[in-house]
Amino acid sequence: MCVFCGSPLPSGRIGFRDLCPACGRELHVCRHCRFYKPGAYRDCSETVPEAVRDKERMNFCEYFIPSTASVGAKDGSGSSETKKRLDDLFRS
Repeated sequence: MCVFCGSPLPSGRIGFRDLCPACGRELHVCRHCRFYKPGAYRDCSETVPEAVRDKERMNFCEYFIPSTASVGAKDGSGSSETKKRLDDLFRS
């Protein structure tokens, strides 16, 4: 899902300059990547040669693979689903 508007990401390969069909924001960004991991070294689970400063702007990282996880939009629309999953996980 697009982290900016919550619409589904296009299937298949996402090019460096591709834009979200719904909101027009850049898609080849760290926050849409499968390897994006906040808190990890350079916020990436891959061993990237250099850091990407703005995780919400287009970059030319060759490791980019679109995330299949629903990360939720910035407005918090995915937060209730995430909270429900966490509650289910820790329920005894």
